[in-house]
Amino acid sequence: MNEKLRILKMIEDGKISAAEAAEILASLDGGGTPPSTPEPFRAHSAEPPRRDRDEQQRGRSLYDSSYSDLGEKFESFARDAAPKVEKFTKAVAEKIVGATDKLSETFAPEDGHDPQRAPSAESKKASAKSSKNEVEKQIEILVTPDVSNELNISCHNGNIHIRGYNGDKITARLTYRANKADAPIEIKKLGGKYSLHYEAEDFHSVSIDAFVPERAFGVIKIDGMNGNLDASTLSANEIRFSNANGNSSISEISAVKFFAEASNGRLTVSKIAAESATIENMNGSTEADETDVANLKLSNYNAPLSIIVSKFSRHADYIWSVETGNAKLGINLPSSHDVGYYVKAHAPMGEIRVGLANLKYVINEPSVVEAQSANLDRAAKKIKLTAETSNASLFIN
Repeated sequence: MNEKLRILKMIEDGKISAAEAAEILASLDGGGTPPSTPEPFRAHSAEPPRRDRDEQQRGRSLYDSSYSDLGEKFESFARDAAPKVEKFTKAVAEKIVGATDKLSETFAPEDGHDPQRAPSAESKKASAKSSKNEVEKQIEILVTPDVSNELNISCHNGNIHIRGYNGDKITARLTYRANKADAPIEIKKLGGKYSLHYEAEDFHSVSIDAFVPERAFGVIKIDGMNGNLDASTLSANEIRFSNANGNSSISEISAVKFFAEASNGRLTVSKIAAESATIENMNGSTEADETDVANLKLSNYNAPLSIIVSKFSRHADYIWSVETGNAKLGINLPSSHDVGYYVKAHAPMGEIRVGLANLKYVINEPSVVEAQSANLDRAAKKIKLTAETSNASLFIN
């Protein structure tokens, strides 16, 4: 097993602390034996038969110049497969160390007990006592819709539940436990900026359950740590979600620009409509259903990624880049006369299976596929898809 992946596993199993992992990583980077990497992918060197070469040449002539950038990207990926895998391994380990550090700081033991061990009777009593010390607070604030408005919600050690509705007020219930008496917490309005305002060090935990005007903001930013995030029915020019150490469910979002970043939890995105979207997750499965985005970048590491789309509606042209590491990638796409695909897929240490109908192949190897629909030139909806994974299989149906 790769040394850095072994360190990652030891962190997850609780065998070493984040600080110890950081020291080990530093020693590896400082001169230790570098981890072994797989041989880089090399295309088959044998000359194909003349008939096959002619068919491939005719196939390549089907592609117009608009696909050249995708082709260059794909070829460079094949050449650089091994360095990318090694870089990915290091990034995963370092991110987990950082997340573990934050987690240990947030839950610093207050009674001298080791947080790695099973909770003692005293710690259970302390936990029950802390829940009794939770305070609930109702907040209501009027919002005048404006594209320059900005909403910022940030919570830690608690859940976030945000729903858009057809109204003109933010109506929120805060649940929190303060570290000191009378620590202020409120939703403030400063100009066009509305934010949940408090000093993080003054609160052990903060949760929010809120209804917000659905179309009153130009920018919406929601951040969570050590809790679940659930957001739906929001619309803005720019919407950003970030959540660590908890599950995230985001649905029925309309935006020009959409961002979602998660780690150490399941991420579900459903019915996202946007011009561009960037979606990233680490150490948790990701499901993207009915995502109608013109320009999509979607990546997931150390857990499976599933994409299901039944219809492309909003745009004529789609450019999607989908990537996973150390986990299976499955993509289910619609098949109809008005939809055409241009697909490039690469799985250097796995197998590719493509089940789309009426494809003409330029490359059809177990780990590399390049193909396009026979009707691509005349299709009303054109989808250009690059899909990459490592250490697992890739399915496109």
